[in-house]
Amino acid sequence: MKNILVLTDFSDNASAAAEAALLLAGKMRADVVLYNTYIDYQTITSYGGGGWSPGEFSERKLQSRKSLNALTEGLESLSASLAPEDRIPAIYSESDDNDLGLDVAGIIDRKNVELVVMGARSDTRDSFMFGADTNAAIEYSTRPILITPAGTDLRKLHKIVFATDFGKADMTAIHYIAKLGNLLHYKIEVVHVCDESKNSTGEKEKAFKQQLDAINYTGLEYYQVNGKDVIHRLNMLVTETPGTLLAMVHEQNSFLVRLFEHSMVKAALAHQKTPLLIFPSKMD
Repeated sequence: MKNILVLTDFSDNASAAAEAALLLAGKMRADVVLYNTYIDYQTITSYGGGGWSPGEFSERKLQSRKSLNALTEGLESLSASLAPEDRIPAIYSESDDNDLGLDVAGIIDRKNVELVVMGARSDTRDSFMFGADTNAAIEYSTRPILITPAGTDLRKLHKIVFATDFGKADMTAIHYIAKLGNLLHYKIEVVHVCDESKNSTGEKEKAFKQQLDAINYTGLEYYQVNGKDVIHRLNMLVTETPGTLLAMVHEQNSFLVRLFEHSMVKAALAHQKTPLLIFPSKMD
């Protein structure tokens, strides 16, 4: 049985992630694994140096288990609202005091994980997509990661915008999106933001479009939009229509990193309601 792994810190955003995972598990006929690490990145240094008392450590461990049990009970109650044709997923939970990135890699291997789901980072200390835990999960995951802000309801999802720069892993990601789309019934828009002042990508684009044409999915479109500010154009595309999800491939020091380095957009994304689906370039 495949599993959907939910990384949770019990925040509102993480609760949205757990509910999204439950819905997806019902459609994908998978089970749900809830995971919490009770070491946060603000205190991991003091922990490593012996700065925590045994009582504090035990309290964090106990609170993690209590919160996981409460989240499990809540999801089990929500299972009654799944569509009649969906499978009711089993819900499991784990907690540990290890580094999140290393734990993600291990759980994916042990639990036959199909998809990782986690809440967006939007607090004042860590801008969206730049929390240490988010970065760790992205760097170590070999499965797609869905990052959800509070208020996410995948039942209202109508469209996925996949941002491409014609990378090698993009087509694998699009095939995955199309497979998922057969269950969730959304439109797929594959978009390349082109800066006309730079060198043409004509041959790469032509080969890419030929591969897209071979995908049998009703509602899949490709188009190119012009603009020097890639970030601004994509942000407009995903926020102008409710029920839109942004998806892209992540490679170290490439498109995803460049996309979210822009401080103005980081601030905007920290408060928006659009979920983000990331495909690691090392995806299995």
